[in-house]
Amino acid sequence: MSRPDPNAALAWRVAPPLLSTALSSIATGLLTLLPLRFTAAGLSQTSIGLIATAEAAGFMLGCLHVHRLIAPVGQVRAYSAFAALKAAIILLIFFSTAVVPLAALRFLLGFNAAGLAVIVESWLNALVPNHQRGRILTVYLLVIGLFYGVGQLMGRHLDLAGPELLILAGIATALALVPVAVIDVVGPPPSPPVKMQITKALRTSPASVLACLLTGLIGTAFTTLAPLYSHQIGLTQDRTIILMVCVSVGSLVLQWPIGFLSDKFDRLYALIGLGAMVAVTATLIFLVPGPQAFLLLAVLFMAFGGFVESLYAVGVAHANDRAPSADYVSLSSTLLLVWALGGAIGPSVGAIAMEYTRPSAFFVYAIVLAVGFTLFAIWRLRRRSEERRAETHEDFLAYPQTSPEIYSWLPYHPQAPGTHSGEDEGATAAPPEDPRA
Repeated sequence: MSRPDPNAALAWRVAPPLLSTALSSIATGLLTLLPLRFTAAGLSQTSIGLIATAEAAGFMLGCLHVHRLIAPVGQVRAYSAFAALKAAIILLIFFSTAVVPLAALRFLLGFNAAGLAVIVESWLNALVPNHQRGRILTVYLLVIGLFYGVGQLMGRHLDLAGPELLILAGIATALALVPVAVIDVVGPPPSPPVKMQITKALRTSPASVLACLLTGLIGTAFTTLAPLYSHQIGLTQDRTIILMVCVSVGSLVLQWPIGFLSDKFDRLYALIGLGAMVAVTATLIFLVPGPQAFLLLAVLFMAFGGFVESLYAVGVAHANDRAPSADYVSLSSTLLLVWALGGAIGPSVGAIAMEYTRPSAFFVYAIVLAVGFTLFAIWRLRRRSEERRAETHEDFLAYPQTSPEIYSWLPYHPQAPGTHSGEDEGATAAPPEDPRA
């Protein structure tokens, strides 16, 4: 009698939470087109930036406090409540035209996003054996990125001023509830509350803290303001959405080759190179002569998205290189919150620059920040060469900016369940302890 295939069994176990994630990501991709809807409704660029800031602030607050809401009711009921609330919020946007109610609704969407991610990642924590966590992380990241892009493409020929965009996003969110009913797993115990330990993170790796902050300041602002830039330089809705999909593809695809290269040498060199490439790419976009150079613009948008997102993943890996393994979860979670803090600042600052100067002013903002970060990283490299401080070198993993829960179930983290010695044959080995510890 043949033995059951363990990989097939694992695929069936993780399919429900991944399917829910795919449907929720479609809704999120559709919602990236809201800036164009708000523009059609007559809102200013500064107002649109403030609305995006509210969502980032909600996400950051959710990362800090959402566990307190999940623990008393359990994960299945909490997921149902969060998904139903997200669908209702999306539909309520149709009836809101003023800045304050729209900001309030987007704040709730940000908080909600943190809650949904914490629950799904807790389920994956319970479902996936230790030696396959890295593989499932890659699949999870691909599901988020691919279906996010699918959501964006669904909006190519929609009337963004009408209800169709919000109805489709609401349907996708409601359908994300269905796979929850077939998940047969007891959720892990609630994780301890996440704390902002920025001072400790700065002592460990100031370059990593600034890399994650820079990703939030530029990347989140770019997601919000790039559709407005494209619209203002005269591109059609169809071409604007194609540009946004290019950003998503670049963010998804470029992280792995960049991460592979960062495994081969000191990751601070990789951060310096990424900072320089963000500045160079932003400069080239600034110099593009307009809509007639659409193909060039698409390539540059793809590169810009990939370089900016890679700053976050390489920054987290570099911080973990310099920290004892016991600090990985708290350090990575703090860096996620630093990214969210940047995401709460960037859209408003970038929108003000665009509204009161010119559409391409956002890229001047990005150039200034990227050059400043690159110069700081070069200074850090010189200081570290003098200090000659030892550090470990973990294998690169591309981390989604979803919730702090993602960091607690990676294979080399001592907090991951069942990571004691000899648990799983072929399990990923823990990185060596920091010699400074």
